[in-house]
Amino acid sequence: MNTEMDNLHNADGEQQSQPVSTNDNSTESYKTEETVNQEKVSDISFKDYETFSFDVLINEAKNLLGKHSVQEIREHFNQIRDAFKQKLEVDEAEKKEAFVNEGGDEVDFKYETTYRAKFNAVYNDFKHQLTAFYKENEKKESDNLDERLAIIDQLKALYQEPGETSSAMFKKFRELKTRWHNAGRIPSKNAENIFKNYFFHLDNFYTYLDMNKELQTLDYAHNLEVRHSIINRAEELIKETNVQKALNELQYLHRLWKEEAVPVQEDLREPTWQKFKELTNKIHERKGELNEKIKLEQKDNLEKKNEIIKNIKEIAAKAASKSHGDWQKAIKDINTLREQFIGLGRVPKDKNAATWDAFKEVTREFNHIKNDFYKTLKTEQQGNLEKKLALLDVAKQHTESTDWNNSVQVIKRIQNDWKNIGHVPRKNSDKIWKEFKDTCNQFFDRYKNRHEQDNQKLEVNFENKQAFLEEFKTTEISENKDEALKQLEELHATWASLGKVPADKLAINQEFTNLYNDKLSALNLSKAEMSDYKLQSFVNKIKADGNDRLLDDEIRKTRKSIDELEKEINQLDNNVHFFSNANADSPLLKDVYRQIDEKRNKLTEAEIKLKTLFNINFND
Repeated sequence: MNTEMDNLHNADGEQQSQPVSTNDNSTESYKTEETVNQEKVSDISFKDYETFSFDVLINEAKNLLGKHSVQEIREHFNQIRDAFKQKLEVDEAEKKEAFVNEGGDEVDFKYETTYRAKFNAVYNDFKHQLTAFYKENEKKESDNLDERLAIIDQLKALYQEPGETSSAMFKKFRELKTRWHNAGRIPSKNAENIFKNYFFHLDNFYTYLDMNKELQTLDYAHNLEVRHSIINRAEELIKETNVQKALNELQYLHRLWKEEAVPVQEDLREPTWQKFKELTNKIHERKGELNEKIKLEQKDNLEKKNEIIKNIKEIAAKAASKSHGDWQKAIKDINTLREQFIGLGRVPKDKNAATWDAFKEVTREFNHIKNDFYKTLKTEQQGNLEKKLALLDVAKQHTESTDWNNSVQVIKRIQNDWKNIGHVPRKNSDKIWKEFKDTCNQFFDRYKNRHEQDNQKLEVNFENKQAFLEEFKTTEISENKDEALKQLEELHATWASLGKVPADKLAINQEFTNLYNDKLSALNLSKAEMSDYKLQSFVNKIKADGNDRLLDDEIRKTRKSIDELEKEINQLDNNVHFFSNANADSPLLKDVYRQIDEKRNKLTEAEIKLKTLFNINFND
C-alpha cells in the first residue's frame, strides 16, 4: 500500500515534500480541497507601523518580544525597524530646520534623541534572542534528524524481521508513527532523502499489512478512532468565538488527518471524509463573519480618525493669535490627538492612503503656523536677551560696591526689570539667568555681611593706630621749626590715612590729638604761624585726597563766616555811637573796641583763607 508523504516541512514553511499516490480516497479528496490552509496563519496582525510615534513603536516592539516567540515576530520587527529609521530621519530634518530658523548654523547642529538608545536596546535584545533561537534550532534539527533515522531503522525492522504478535507489532507501529509526527524539523539539506526513505519503508509496511489481516484491522480501527476525534474537535471549532483561532486549529486538524487517520475501512473512508469536509466548509464560512467584523472595526476607525483630523484643523485655525502659553497647550493637545490617531487600528484599504495624507497635511499646516509664530517670537526673545544682558552688566558693576544704599536700590530695581522683560531664546535662558542670579546673590551676600566686614576693618585700623601711636610717642621732632611743622603734618596725614576705629575705642583718636597738640605747642608758634600752619595743613589734605566736595564745603563755610563777622563788626560799630558822650576810659567802651579788633582780625584771617582756598590747584 502506498501513502502520502508527511508534509510537516510544508506546515513549517518549507517546500520540500511532495505527495505520492495513495489508495485512500479520503486523502485524495483532501489534496483537491482548496479551502484548506497549507501554512499556519499567524495570530499576530501587522499594523500601520509608519503612523506610530517613537514611544508607541518602542512599546509595540517590547510587547511583541515579551508575548511571542522570536521566530514569529521577525517580519514585524523588520517593519518596526524600517518605520523607526524613517521617523528618525524626518525628526532630524524637522529639528535641524527649527535650529536654523532660530538662528543656529547648520554645521553646528547635533541631532540628539533618547529614543534611538531605547529602541536599540529592544532591537538588540531581539537580535540576541533570534541568534540564540537559531543556535538552539540547529541543535534541535540535528537531534530530530537522529530521531527520524532511528524511527526509519525501527520501521524497516518491523516488517523485515517480524517476531512479535500482531497486537504488539501494531502497537509498536502506532508508536513509530506518533514519534515521526512529533519529531519536528530537520536540516533542509537532509529533508528530501529522509522523507523519501521514510515513506518508502512506510509503503513497504502497508504492503506487509495487506498480507496480515489482523494487523490491518487493528490499524483501520485506530485510524477511524482518530478520525472521529478530529471530527468532534472540528464540531467544537464551529462554536469557537475567535474565528482566527478556529481557522488556525483547523489547519492542524487537516495535517493530523493526513498523518494519523489514514487508512480506514473502505466503506467508512468517504463518509468520514465528507463529514470532516462539511465541517471544514462551515468553519471557512465564518471567514465572512470575521471579515465583516474587521470591516466594521475599520469603518469605526475611519470615523474616529476623520474626527481627529477635523479637531486638528480647528486647533490650527485658532492657533495664529495664541500666546506662548496657549501654544504650549495647543502643541500638547495636538500630540495627544496624534497619539490617538496612531493608536487606532487600520481603516478600509481604499481609504488608508487618503486618510494618512489628510492627517499629514493638517499636522504639517499646524507645524507651519507654529513655526511662523516662533520665528516672530524669536525676534522678540533676541531683543529680550539684549535687555537682560544690559541688566547683567549693571549687576556686575555693583558686585563689589560699598555704596550700600545706592547699590541696594539699583540691584532691586534691575531684578524687578528682569521679571518684566519676558522670555529669551531657550539656549541662553538657563545660562544668563544663573549668571544674573549669582551676580545679584554675590552682592547681597556682601551686603548682609557688610557690618561684620566693616567691624573687622575697624579692628585692623585700631591695631594699626595703636602701633603708630606708640611709635609717635617716641618720635623725635626736628628742632628746625619749618622741618618740624612739615614732619608733624606728615605724621598727622599718616594717622588720618589709617582710617576709622570701633566706636567703643574712639578714645585713641583723642589720645593722638592730645599728643599731637603737645608736640605742636612745644614749637612755641605765634598765633599767626599756628593759623598759617593749620590752613596749609588743610590745603595739603584737600590736595592729597583730591576731594572737591570737601573744598567746596570749606569755601561755603568760610564765606558764611565772613558774612557773619562783617555783620557782627557793623553791629559793634553801631553800638560805639551809643557811647559818644562816654569817657574814653569807660570799661564798656573799651570792651566794644576789643571785640571789634578781634573780629576784624578773624575777618582778615577768613578772607586770606578764602583767597587761599580759591587758589588751590589740584594739578600742582
